[in-house]
Amino acid sequence: MVGGTLPGTVPGWAGGAGAASAQPRAVASANARHQRAGPEYRHRRSLALLQLRGAADTVNRLTAGLLGTFLLLTLVLLVLGGVMFVAIGLLASLAYNLLAPLAGGLEVELQRSQGEE
Repeated sequence: MVGGTLPGTVPGWAGGAGAASAQPRAVASANARHQRAGPEYRHRRSLALLQLRGAADTVNRLTAGLLGTFLLLTLVLLVLGGVMFVAIGLLASLAYNLLAPLAGGLEVELQRSQGEE
C-alpha cells in the first residue's frame, strides 16, 4: 500500500481498480442529492441552464391570478382583433380606389321612381 491506498486505486474515488463507473465521492454525493431533490429541482436547473428563468417567473406570476390574466388577455386580443379588422378594411378600400380608375370602376345607373317626379 502506498499512502493508505490499495494498489491500482486513486485516492478520493469511489470504486477501485476495474470499477465500471469510477466517480469522485463528491460527485457521487451530489448526484444522490439531485436524485432526491426530485423533478422540481431538475426543472429549475434546466431553466437556469437555458436562461429562461425570467420568463418562467413571469408566467408563474401571470398564472397566479388566473381570472385577472384571462380578462386582460381577452381585452388585449379583442382590441388587437378590432385594429386588424379596421386595417384590413382600410387596405381593401385603398386597393380598390387605386385600381378602380384602371379597370373602369363600378358604374351604377339610378332611375327615378314614379312618385318622385
